Amino acid sequence: MSSHPLSHFTGKDKQLADLTAAAQAILQLDRAFKRLLPGRLGEQCQVACVRGGELVVFAHNSTVAARLRLLGNSVVAPLARQGYPLTSLRVKVLPTPPKPVRQKSFSLSRAGIDAFSRAADEVGNPVVKQALQRLLRHHKP
Repeated sequence: MSSHPLSHFTGKDKQLADLTAAAQAILQLDRAFKRLLPGRLGEQCQVACVRGGELVVFAHNSTVAARLRLLGNSVVAPLARQGYPLTSLRVKVLPTPPKPVRQKSFSLSRAGIDAFSRAADEVGNPVVKQALQRLLRHHKP
């Protein structure tokens, strides 16, 4: 891994430099946009891009999208006064993908199952006994 700053690489490639500048501009606009939002609403959305004067914002759910649409011009006008070339706001709901199902990554050997089974029979603490039995139910074939 290189220890050079990003500017070391972007200075050598015009396309990479342009892409980096565009990304930094969007991040700066995102911060300015979120400062205008009430409460913790800014945590639930992000600026996507600007298209022809239209600020496109992704909302994490439809409730957040509705609140942002209600704010409309009250966030676009201050941004325009700050020098951003904006005339309107478009809010899109960005669906969150379902969480992947975790595959079982650990299994006990037959000897391990036998040892836990003996321990469950011999332990006196009912909480530990119950936990060991639950573990065995999960791992027995």
